[in-house]
Amino acid sequence: MRWLAQLALAVVLMGCAPDGDEDAISTATSLPIEVLGAPGAAVAVTIDVPGDVASAPGAALALTVHNVVEADAAYVVVNDAAPIDLAAPGLRRPSGGHATATLPLAEGTLRAGANRVVFRYDRQVRDVSGFRVIDVAVVAGGRRGTADLPADDPAAWTAPSADADAIERGRRFFTEESRDGGPVCARCHADDGADLAYFAFSNHSVIARAQHHLFTPAEAADLASYVRSLAVPPVGRVIDAPFQPGPLHAGAAGAGHKAVLDSDEALGAALFPGGFPEDPAWDLAASFDSSAIALPVETPSWMRWLPRRIDETWFTRDDGRLAEAQAALERDGTLEAARAFESAAVQIGKEILITTGDHAGRVELLRYAAIKLWDWQRRHGGFDGADHGFPDGGPAFPYEVGFAFFEAAFAEAVPDAMAQTFSWWVAQAAVNPGRGHTSGDRPLNWKDVLTAADGAGAGPWTITYLHLVGSLEESQGALADDFGTDRGPVRLLAVPLRRVPGPIRASLLRRFLAREAAFLAGGGTLTSDHHVVLGNAWRDGCEGLALDERAELRALAPPEVAADLAACP
Repeated sequence: MRWLAQLALAVVLMGCAPDGDEDAISTATSLPIEVLGAPGAAVAVTIDVPGDVASAPGAALALTVHNVVEADAAYVVVNDAAPIDLAAPGLRRPSGGHATATLPLAEGTLRAGANRVVFRYDRQVRDVSGFRVIDVAVVAGGRRGTADLPADDPAAWTAPSADADAIERGRRFFTEESRDGGPVCARCHADDGADLAYFAFSNHSVIARAQHHLFTPAEAADLASYVRSLAVPPVGRVIDAPFQPGPLHAGAAGAGHKAVLDSDEALGAALFPGGFPEDPAWDLAASFDSSAIALPVETPSWMRWLPRRIDETWFTRDDGRLAEAQAALERDGTLEAARAFESAAVQIGKEILITTGDHAGRVELLRYAAIKLWDWQRRHGGFDGADHGFPDGGPAFPYEVGFAFFEAAFAEAVPDAMAQTFSWWVAQAAVNPGRGHTSGDRPLNWKDVLTAADGAGAGPWTITYLHLVGSLEESQGALADDFGTDRGPVRLLAVPLRRVPGPIRASLLRRFLAREAAFLAGGGTLTSDHHVVLGNAWRDGCEGLALDERAELRALAPPEVAADLAACP
């Protein structure tokens, strides 16, 4: 028999003590639960538990949360038991995002009847104003009780005030005024705040964040009224990462957090339900839609797009090149202006790195540029076409942010940098994986993508998928001319040889050698550097192949590369 919560749900916006202020509790009626505001913000859920369930062994709390990034900040308390840090294994995401885990409860924690579950935000985390609970359930005795709440409907939201003067004040606060000495809101967001409407930031979240930046409660309500007045539909959700690949993707809103696979094995089962083919065709990935294939990787949430700081010297370097390019972007709105703006941001980022070594500052600059280019795409064509707003030759801004993290990873200059690199590049691959552009225009270098995936701990099926897509991308269009050089898909063999199990590794090599033989039979030639790269890739991974697999691959290989496969007799 299914048992559901008899629910009392309350949100304390700010100012209550960590153990809760009952007089300040108000009731909410939907999910996600927003535990936002100053330290002390809390949410209480009461769930009725049958007596036989309360006494059953192995009780646990099943949670899905969003944006728990540090320890000792977000907690849950069940009845009178000790607080549980939500940064426990499985729920903490240092770079933001959603997470699901089951937290065991101590014996005797549950009671027959009403059980009170309180979520608390106890410590101010830099640049974070709380967290969200997407789902909560008590699990015991093989049965599950949930908070039987509907999903919030942003389309039904109303502004704190419909008064024209309040809306105008909110517009002025957003675009012109600061209370904490930092930049105005529009500096870090879309110029008019459209991102807050597009990704469905609630009135509560806008008000809580505005108060964090020292706007008064009345001013914060005006800001929320202004956001609600924008003629921008709530396509996305604040808990869902932009451009997340998956079958139900919708523009920049992506496919939602539920599209993120819970394991690498799930990707293999979805792509190859009958097992990986022994002789995969070179164009196997031509049937893959990189925007529609769900992966066990979450792209960056919108909070991770927003820059953490603005440096006014960005706009004065190189004789004000970035400021001029941004003015042209706002004035002209052309593809050429967008390319020039991204080029300026990339160049200034390089100067920052050369002159100061500030990897983190470079990341923030390119985040800033990504926000403005995201908004440019929204205004000039949108995200709903076949190119997802990324026309061939258009600005590849997720790639550029990812590349800043990529170089920071090698310098060990930014925490969690390789994982963040990979996350940004998954977003780029979802909307524009390359399309055979020349190296000057293509948005992704697939050897780098595989290196980032490897460094981020991606599983073998993810690596295999990326290898299939990347090697095809790097053998078509203008890149077809590079096949026989060290700049061709031969570069991509090294990472799969390190990570992928022997039988699949043998299939990937079989695929490559068959393509190599066809290339040579068609009159192609191989450079000496190509031989070096192939030889190194074989040597680094051949010990993971069975003896008969090595013999078979050598027999399949064209005579021109026989010497490259000499290691591992």
